[in-house]
Amino acid sequence: MTNKQESYSKMSLASVIYLNAKEKITSGLPQFATYFGEIQSANGQIQLELVKQEADNSGDTIAKKQLRETLILQAGDISRRVVAYATNSNNIVLLNLVDYKDSDLKKSSDQKLVSSCRVICENANNCVDSLTEYGVNAAMITNLQNMINNFNYTIPKGRLSKTDSGEATKRLSDLFKTLRTNWATIDTLVEIVRTSQPHFYNEYTKVRMVIETGRGSLALKVKTINAQSGEPEPNVTLILMPASADLKMITASGKGKIMKKTAKAGGCNYKNIADGTYSIDAKKPGFKVVNETVNVVSGELAVVQIIMEQV
Repeated sequence: MTNKQESYSKMSLASVIYLNAKEKITSGLPQFATYFGEIQSANGQIQLELVKQEADNSGDTIAKKQLRETLILQAGDISRRVVAYATNSNNIVLLNLVDYKDSDLKKSSDQKLVSSCRVICENANNCVDSLTEYGVNAAMITNLQNMINNFNYTIPKGRLSKTDSGEATKRLSDLFKTLRTNWATIDTLVEIVRTSQPHFYNEYTKVRMVIETGRGSLALKVKTINAQSGEPEPNVTLILMPASADLKMITASGKGKIMKKTAKAGGCNYKNIADGTYSIDAKKPGFKVVNETVNVVSGELAVVQIIMEQV
């Protein structure tokens, strides 16, 4: 997997987690479930292809370890929520079935972990209608089931041939095309609720931000968008400054802040910025002032989208 693919994959996984928790909003978007299902399926297949690419003699890969850790995290979270429901409803049988501690899951063998997670998943699914107020919905349970299936696939040992690895690389390329196509469609659907659900919209645009790696000295890209038209907003004054007094130097010149204006396409680039957290103020006559925070990490490209609303 390339650095760019890895960054996009991280964004996709994070965005799925965010949208799973916003089912009340997304359920009203036309055909959202179809496109979202394609994305979740592609996410799962990408993790499997990564395992194939990285497989070594013992079958213990970095990707497999990541899958295991993610599975434990998701299963543990759902387990705690079902335990809370079982406790409040005095359902002792259900409580005994799903009361798994994170430490128990971490100590389990691979096969035992799969079995335990299936028990959690099946019992959560059996009472999903009662779990809404505990923050569990059908999409979360489906996502857990997909994680279980994906991890279970990694358990058999063995090393892939170079031919198999090459085929996995080709499949990865196709899967990322599927992700990009479906995320672009969902971006369009989310525009429908930009006005009615501004907090959801703003949080969604943040979680959809892709941190791209391996792009040389270019450290930060900012793009400004007109909230009303959805088009790039040029000539926006951007003031970049350290968010912490401890961060003294942000460029080789040692200036305390950088002031730039966005180009015709609404974009602005920053190079050679020291690692740290920065504040961005976006200003333009006739528009509300917007403030964003961004983390800059050496060797990575941070991309920030700023929505400009007219006064």
